[in-house]
Amino acid sequence: MISLKYILSRIKDVKIKDYLSLAPMSIALIIRPFFKKRYSDYWLICEKPAEARDNGYVFFKFLTQNTKQKCIYAIKRNSPDYQKVKTLGETIQFGSIMHWVIYFSSKYNISSQKGGKPNAALCSFFELNGAFKPRNIFLQHGVTINNVKWLYSEKSRIEVFITSTNQETKYIKGNFGYPEESIQCTGMPRLDEYANIEANKKQIIIMPTWRYWFNLKSKRDKKIESNFSKSDYYTKWKQLLESKELNDIINNKGFEVIFYLHRNLQRYSPLFKKIKTSATIANWKDYDIRDLLKESSAMITDYSSVFFDMVYMKKPIIFYQFDKKQYRKMQYEKGYFDYDNNVFGNSYDEYRGVCRELIEIIKNNFKPSKSFIEKHANTFPHHDTKNCYRIYRLLKGRE
Repeated sequence: MISLKYILSRIKDVKIKDYLSLAPMSIALIIRPFFKKRYSDYWLICEKPAEARDNGYVFFKFLTQNTKQKCIYAIKRNSPDYQKVKTLGETIQFGSIMHWVIYFSSKYNISSQKGGKPNAALCSFFELNGAFKPRNIFLQHGVTINNVKWLYSEKSRIEVFITSTNQETKYIKGNFGYPEESIQCTGMPRLDEYANIEANKKQIIIMPTWRYWFNLKSKRDKKIESNFSKSDYYTKWKQLLESKELNDIINNKGFEVIFYLHRNLQRYSPLFKKIKTSATIANWKDYDIRDLLKESSAMITDYSSVFFDMVYMKKPIIFYQFDKKQYRKMQYEKGYFDYDNNVFGNSYDEYRGVCRELIEIIKNNFKPSKSFIEKHANTFPHHDTKNCYRIYRLLKGRE
């Protein structure tokens, strides 16, 4: 049973759309007996409401092109990704009455997002209280590296939790409270696209993650600036983008630099576009993250676990971490990964160090060190194109 304390802590973040979702949910509960037989063998798949660019999409693509499994993808019809999904197979309007009906009726509810459901807030509440009992398959949005308490079993109803690395699997099994058989190290679907791939452009990707306190009222703190334009977050990334060193790499060394804000902070892209920089400020609608990662030779990030995608492709990483104390206090507690002591990338708290490191990486032609390659082999139990197949066989075996 979900605790009252937890409910009160989350109610600040409940939006009007969450209350409005009560209507289609209620209608779906009434009419679901008429559709249960039709959709009982279906696998319902989604990511965020308007996206098909992550593990959910890649897995859906695999199913429609390689199996006879009945599946349907939930996505907003006004999404820039809608048409490419529709050409693959069946789709349903995200959050619609029929999305709710299929959520109640399908064999599995599969998503790269924990909240990959007709309405995340409502579904979470009723699932945790035992009223709704879908078979949730969590493909993950990235490799889990932190102590992410909202993914603990007491706050989730996940039947299968997909992992990709040895260290991640051990950590989740030991700390998140799930039955051991629920944690399955098959590798994320999107990693199938990265095996044995090399960068095909002189391109650097800068991809910082988001901060709770800019988005969630429940995470605001008097000691942390929540006005984005006045924040350290904006100031520090602005310094890097405006720096002479970075712009020299772009203008004189011929590299393209793509700055891609986390999806949850994309609304601040116009602010970054006012900065005097030769870097490209990317809009999520125009760029597919998977393509950017495959094309890029190196990555600069702060704490985003997307760096593991680059590591998987044996590409160098630089960590720009200027707010460690705030991040650990307000975002995620430290898990098993040590940013200050690892072979995949060095951490800096000021932009000059980032630029020096990037210049050295370019001089070394982006080649990974011997220790990088050795750790890589010890990190990924699977480095092939069969992650989707492993997940498919796993789920078929549990039917």
